[in-house]
Amino acid sequence: MKRVAKFSWQRTARDGGRLRLGGVAVAEIRRLELINFRPEAKAEPLVGAEVGVPLYWRQYGNHQDPERSANSHRSIAGVVQGPGWLRLRTRGLTRSRSIESRYDVTFRVDVRGRITCLVEAQLEVMPGPGWLVTPHPDHGEVTFCTLWPAGVFSPDGSRPKRYQACLVQRGNAADRIEHHHLESPDKHHIQLAEGDRFVWGLESSNPVVTLGPDTAAEAGVCAYMWDTHLGLKICRANKPELLPPGTILRAVYILSEETKAELQLPFQRARVLSAGVALHTPMWVGGRHTFQKTFQSEVMDRNTAWPWQTVVIRGRAEQVSFARDLRIGSQDRCSLRIESRAKTLACWQATTLGPAFGEPAFRSGGKLRLRAMVRTRGLNGAVRVLLRIHRTGQGSVFAVEGYEVFASEAVTRANQDWTELTLTTPKLKPAPDRVHVLLQLEGRGTGWFDEVELTRLR
Repeated sequence: MKRVAKFSWQRTARDGGRLRLGGVAVAEIRRLELINFRPEAKAEPLVGAEVGVPLYWRQYGNHQDPERSANSHRSIAGVVQGPGWLRLRTRGLTRSRSIESRYDVTFRVDVRGRITCLVEAQLEVMPGPGWLVTPHPDHGEVTFCTLWPAGVFSPDGSRPKRYQACLVQRGNAADRIEHHHLESPDKHHIQLAEGDRFVWGLESSNPVVTLGPDTAAEAGVCAYMWDTHLGLKICRANKPELLPPGTILRAVYILSEETKAELQLPFQRARVLSAGVALHTPMWVGGRHTFQKTFQSEVMDRNTAWPWQTVVIRGRAEQVSFARDLRIGSQDRCSLRIESRAKTLACWQATTLGPAFGEPAFRSGGKLRLRAMVRTRGLNGAVRVLLRIHRTGQGSVFAVEGYEVFASEAVTRANQDWTELTLTTPKLKPAPDRVHVLLQLEGRGTGWFDEVELTRLR
């Protein structure tokens, strides 16, 4: 019988340590997040060091808030082991100690040398006012597993991105989710039950999450980074829900690895889910935008293409209509349109510019110029174009309210035929690392945008 190597655990902090198998590092926990997890000794990691797997409960929405995530007061204790396995317990709370998170994490190695990670998670609401859970539109609100495989996204545009599709296996049935950066129904409200699997593929080594006993989840895939969130659906009718003291939530899952050969047939037989009407979304093309190109019209590697998005910044979303207009354009019959039936602030926006999204880095001391053609009908307000900029090292890239904003002059005439708007920034030093293009309508009425072009100037 082949001898199974022995695990060992080296504590490096109250909330972290390194796991070795026969003296070879196979995993690390840092700040209660699993990183550098390898399915075999000396193999490439399934989970890298950039984004770890949280070993604590949290709400997905605004999970940086210390009252929505049990990553305060962190500790690891209770390390025990036997032949071919090692188990430890992680503990975390919200900052106010409103909930307690406990994860029993068991690493096992089989005779082939493959390593699996069994996670048994429990959340308990502590004595006090309870824990408020707010609704999430796309998946379960209270997340017990978030997986971002190593190499699935790289800001280096010259490096190929790994894992071109995901697989949802329910018994003998399987659905395939193609990788693209669209917010679309194929990525939302993915229902999983005990024994179901969520798989990434098809590389030489691929991560697999299998739900354990008495566990059901509603999962979602992030359109930008392709991390997958598995959570419990708590809120009904899109309303917040207060979990009272004594509430206990549980979930069990296994993180493992399968080879390309093992997954080839399931991927081939799977039903490919459609992105639906989201395929008509216009693409950010980097040059002059006439808005002819969409995710449906272009033959491309969709995992490197980025969409224009829509957002209602102020006012009621149901009062605003966004469209790719195929009848009206500055030089052709295509443009982007915003129609507002009440006083709102709404825009088309491109938020995936810069080195984090595979584009060249912005030059320190350089300027940016944004040009667009705009048209209005029945406008009671203002139409303008803007650049929203984050400088390297200056605040969180996730807090857009802290970005610098540069705006063009506004068109305020109720009925304005096509006219050009232009803005040029001052010299940007330090250089931006995020740049957002906004095509904005404030007030009520209809505005069209065409011939949009962002230029880097010296």
